[in-house]
Amino acid sequence: MKKQKSRGRLLLAVYFTLMMILLGCSDALRGVFLPSFRETFSLTETQSSMIIMMSYTGNLFFLFIGGYFLDKCKKKSFVLTVSLIWMLALLVYTFTENYAVLLISMFFSLGASTMLSTSINVITPLAFMSPALLLNVFSFTQSLGITGAQNIGGRFADTIKGWHVINLILFIAAVIALIMLFFTDMEPNGSTLSTAEKSSSSYIDIIKNPACIYLVIICGAYYISEHGLQNWMVSYCNTYLGFSVKTGSLWLSVFYGLMTAGKLIFAPLVQKIGALKTLFISSAFAAVFYVSGILLESKGIVLIGISGLGFSVLWPMFIYLIESCYPPNQNGRAVGFITGIATLFDIGLNAGFGAVVERMGYRFSMRILASGIVIFVITLLVFSQKRKHMYIQNIYIRH
Repeated sequence: MKKQKSRGRLLLAVYFTLMMILLGCSDALRGVFLPSFRETFSLTETQSSMIIMMSYTGNLFFLFIGGYFLDKCKKKSFVLTVSLIWMLALLVYTFTENYAVLLISMFFSLGASTMLSTSINVITPLAFMSPALLLNVFSFTQSLGITGAQNIGGRFADTIKGWHVINLILFIAAVIALIMLFFTDMEPNGSTLSTAEKSSSSYIDIIKNPACIYLVIICGAYYISEHGLQNWMVSYCNTYLGFSVKTGSLWLSVFYGLMTAGKLIFAPLVQKIGALKTLFISSAFAAVFYVSGILLESKGIVLIGISGLGFSVLWPMFIYLIESCYPPNQNGRAVGFITGIATLFDIGLNAGFGAVVERMGYRFSMRILASGIVIFVITLLVFSQKRKHMYIQNIYIRH
């Protein structure tokens, strides 16, 4: 029985690994192909930003609604349902060359994709021992997908046909993952929840936690810097710095390549030093190189790439920090609500970023992205000081 359960956990780990790779690829392609969308549909910068804004609107919807159902429903059934929505959107991508259909599909594909990766982050601490280590390992595989899509996808991003072919490949791989899903076990590992932990709770309980507002700001600031770079760096390099699309994609892949390497290198350490210390050290390093790289423009492109090392463990450790501030029965809603509400930062940024570029140029606009990581560090510092006087519901928060 014990051996059978171990095999089930191993299969679950393999499934999570495959899905994170595919989800990383799916998320990254949007930014890589943005110049191709602009050319194919003759889009302005504002219309281009609408593509990204729709994807983050989908994130907000899926995280806010999905977080609730993730806590209430069977984990496996929930993941299956969201996977089918994501796969249907991928299939639509392989056939359409219509701007309106592309916008609608972005809502569902990126929203479902984000909900799936969030579900994996929520389920991991419940299903496995050493969750901090595994969260970084799974985040590492997601970064592999992002880096691979940016590097390989960038070579085929000159025409819309490359978009069709790559999404078809992702759909076929997703079918294989779906088959694997039927044989996985997502039940919590070992211990049962107490009566208090099983009691019903609402989003009001999530908001009442004094850590909530700080976590939302930290998450929103992260989105501005990391997602902003993912979505706009290729266009920034191509339009403002004068690099080709392939070169811009290459430098973006350097950022995510080092982010990927950092996840693997630092994964054994984060379990020992804790979430807050890891976030402090990593974000401070990231801020120095990211901000310097933006200010130095073409001469600082290497520094932006190096900042990927600092970004490497920020997201998995931030999710772990959220979960440590809430009891297990609220983890799905807490992660979904906080990351979902923080998506408003993404929506606001990308809704107006194109217009800011048109009026103020990339030189000013990219500094908005740099401000994100600075806000991240400052808010994290304030949270660290305030947490000593907060009533945190879960004793697992690390000092």
